[in-house]
Amino acid sequence: MKAAVTEGKGDVKIVDVPVPEPGPYQCLCRMLACATCTGTDLKIIHGKLPWEEKYPAIFGHESVGKVLKTGNKVRYIKEGETYLRPMSVYPGQKFGGYHSIWGGFSEYGLITDMKALLEDNPGTEPDCMQYQMNIPGDIKISPGEAIMLITLKETAGFVADMKITLNNSVAVLGAGPVAMSMCLFAKFFGAFPLIAVARRDEPLEVIRRFGVNFTVNNSKEDMVKKAIELTGGKGVDFIIDTAGDEKLFAEACRMLAGNGKIAPYATFTRADALEGISESKILKANTGEVPAHNYLLDLVRMNKVNLKDFYSHTMPFSEIGKGFEMLEKREAFKIVFEM
Repeated sequence: MKAAVTEGKGDVKIVDVPVPEPGPYQCLCRMLACATCTGTDLKIIHGKLPWEEKYPAIFGHESVGKVLKTGNKVRYIKEGETYLRPMSVYPGQKFGGYHSIWGGFSEYGLITDMKALLEDNPGTEPDCMQYQMNIPGDIKISPGEAIMLITLKETAGFVADMKITLNNSVAVLGAGPVAMSMCLFAKFFGAFPLIAVARRDEPLEVIRRFGVNFTVNNSKEDMVKKAIELTGGKGVDFIIDTAGDEKLFAEACRMLAGNGKIAPYATFTRADALEGISESKILKANTGEVPAHNYLLDLVRMNKVNLKDFYSHTMPFSEIGKGFEMLEKREAFKIVFEM
């Protein structure tokens, strides 16, 4: 089968590897699509994550697939079902000569029947298996739309864990798909005013659709002065960072109200990125991919989210190299590669 690998030197290439063989609690899936998690994937291919990864690696962690074959101890997953996050090689393992950075950019992948595994092996740590969740048959969406549930679940849970509620003032740093979804859920939970901060006018215009009350282009205006003005001189109750820019993060702290908090979501390039910032200002919230699953499915059933809003392009897997060039040039903000 084909899989996309990187050596962490800015490279992306497609190679041939064997089709993975499912273990007794695993299922083989035909991968339908895998999308870029743009900021993180660009750091992965350039070797700029704040922790060490092993290369060369099959990467990609936003995938969706259809079950083809089940292991002999699988009890709760059926052939033909659709699951999020299948991977050709699990983290910490190696396959076909390549390490795993989730291994979603591949033509086939594995999921695990976690319920059966835990019943038979109490105390097993679920790790990444817990994120391999079913898309019920009544949810009629494309593979690309299904993948968007991953980001939306993470961000919905993140905003909920921050305890954002009615009339909290919120600023979101960034204007990409993660920022869009953070704004959406901050508004769903009652944020006002909701402020988006980014460096370019075009994405700021787009993000207005997600409940944003005010936008600030920090390449043209003083974001601290503007945010304090927009909050009547008080400052912002909550800041959500989706940009992963250490300098911007530190500067944004000056926008906070006296008891305000800033929550880092994006991955920084340095492990010590938050050094020098008072711990009293930092809010470490958890993502909610697992607990928010049914919530997001219901929002889709109720037509409360348009999943197509959160990616810009759909391309064939064979053009993954071209796709990453488009991301580098900012000609796309999130790409779904169809298998």
